[in-house]
Amino acid sequence: MKKLISFAALLALPLGVFAQGTVIFANSSTPESRFTTNGVVGGFLTGVNQYLIGLYTAPAGTSDESSFVLRITATNQNLARGLFNGGNPAIVQGIPVNTTVAFQIRAWSFVNGGPTDNYENAGPNAYKGKSAIGSVTGGDPLPGGSSPGALFGTGAGQVLQVNLNPGVVPEPSSIAIGLLGLGAIALFRRRK
Repeated sequence: MKKLISFAALLALPLGVFAQGTVIFANSSTPESRFTTNGVVGGFLTGVNQYLIGLYTAPAGTSDESSFVLRITATNQNLARGLFNGGNPAIVQGIPVNTTVAFQIRAWSFVNGGPTDNYENAGPNAYKGKSAIGSVTGGDPLPGGSSPGALFGTGAGQVLQVNLNPGVVPEPSSIAIGLLGLGAIALFRRRK
């Protein structure tokens, strides 16, 4: 009986690992797929180990960004002039083999940006950006299986550049002008 249980456990282990699909979690050297900052042409993101890049997924056809779940992150330790390599290929939980899912790439700085666990918790001073929503099919990592899905590119379902911008905190003078305008509107309404 012990031999049977051991055999079943050994058989289930590789099935559990390989049930997840693979994707190419890296962008290419083409300018339109590199990460930029502040929308500057040629302003490719630099600064090693200051950014995290996250792969978020949801069921195919999902367009509501709040429905996406963070599956895997990579630091920008290999990010040089807008490039990163988070796994080529990377096995991703939540992307079943040979199944198409919706995905979005989100990137954020964590130096002076607060918590680093996800895009949503990055601080108000963090540089943040996200891609359009794309679709990808998880590859089969078994020998002879399907190729990993490519996230970046110009093909169907692939996404292009991610542009990171600093968090915007309104200046006190902007708030004062807004309050002055509201006060003027209230005064004119009261006169009528």
